[in-house]
Amino acid sequence: MKKDIAYKLLGLVFIIAGMVACDTASQDTEPVISPDGYPMATITPAATTVAEGDQLIINITTDKMIERSLTFAFTQTGGTADADDYEVTTAVIAPYSKSAQMVITPVIDADITASETLEGEIGVYSIAEKYLLNPNTVNPVNVSFTITNTPSPDLEVSFSWNADVVIDGETYDAADYIDFDFIVCPETGFDISDPWATEIGIYDAATGSHPEHMTLSGLDDGVYLLVADLYYNDFVGYSDGSVKIPIVAYFSRMGTSISDLEVGMNPADMMADNTPGADNEPAGAYNAVIAKVTVAGDNYTITKWDNSTIGPFKSANVNSSRPLNYRR
Repeated sequence: MKKDIAYKLLGLVFIIAGMVACDTASQDTEPVISPDGYPMATITPAATTVAEGDQLIINITTDKMIERSLTFAFTQTGGTADADDYEVTTAVIAPYSKSAQMVITPVIDADITASETLEGEIGVYSIAEKYLLNPNTVNPVNVSFTITNTPSPDLEVSFSWNADVVIDGETYDAADYIDFDFIVCPETGFDISDPWATEIGIYDAATGSHPEHMTLSGLDDGVYLLVADLYYNDFVGYSDGSVKIPIVAYFSRMGTSISDLEVGMNPADMMADNTPGADNEPAGAYNAVIAKVTVAGDNYTITKWDNSTIGPFKSANVNSSRPLNYRR
C-alpha cells in the first residue's frame, strides 16, 4: 500500500515539474523580427520654390528592393494656396524597383498675388503598404513650397455686339440675330477691302456664337489687327438701318491685372442694323478693325481705335475670300 502511494506521489511530482517547465518556456522572450529586411525611404524635393506652369520634381528612393509596390501621396496641411492652385501626380515605386518621382505642377491662374505657400505631407498612407517600410523611416515627411506668380503667355479676347433693335414695336437683341466672325491679320500688308487675304488662321472666334472668343498665343513679334467680318444679319429686310451695332472687345491675361479690359470700336465704323452679310447675299460684306495688338516677346500692347497709327479701317466694298471650312 505504501509502495503504491509512493509511486503515485512520484508521478504527481513529474506532472507538476512538467507543468512548471512548460509555463517557464512560454514566458521566454519571443525572437524579434529584424527591420533590416524592410526598405528605408528618402523623400527629396528638387527645389522648394516653383513658378506657376512649371513642375516641381520630388525624388523618392528606397535603399532596397521589395516584391511589393509602395505608393506615396501628397496631402496639403496648410499654406495660402488651395487645391485649385496645383496638380499632383502620386509616386509609385514598382516591385523590384527603388525609385519614383512625384510631380507638383502649380496652375497658371488669374490671381496676381506675387507668391503663395503650399505646406503638406508626403508619405505612404495605405495601411497595407505603410508596414512594408522600415520602422525607422519618417512617414509622412513634412514639406513646404513657395509658388511664384507667372503671367499667362496667352492673351484672351472676347467680342460682343449687343444692341436693341426695334421692329414693329418689338425689341430684339442684335447679338441674337447678327453673326460676326473675328480674324487676326498682320498690320503689314493689311487691306481692309480683302482682310481674308492676310489673316493668319486663328478661327477660334468664328463659331456662330455670342460672345465670340479667341486666344492669341505663340505669335511672332509684330503688330496684329483684330478684324470683324459680318457673316449674316437676320434684320435685313426688316430693319431700317437706324441702329448702329457696337462691337466691344474684352482683353484678359491670367496672372496680370488685365482682366476684361474693355476696348470699343470706332463709332464711325459701326454697322447699320440693315447691312447684309456674306451669307445674306453674295455682294453683302462688312469689315471693321476693332483694335490693334502689338506683340514683343511676352508683352502685349493693346491700342484703341483712336490712336493715329490705326486709322478708321472700314470698307463697304470687300472681297470676301474666306477659306473653305474655316467655321467650326
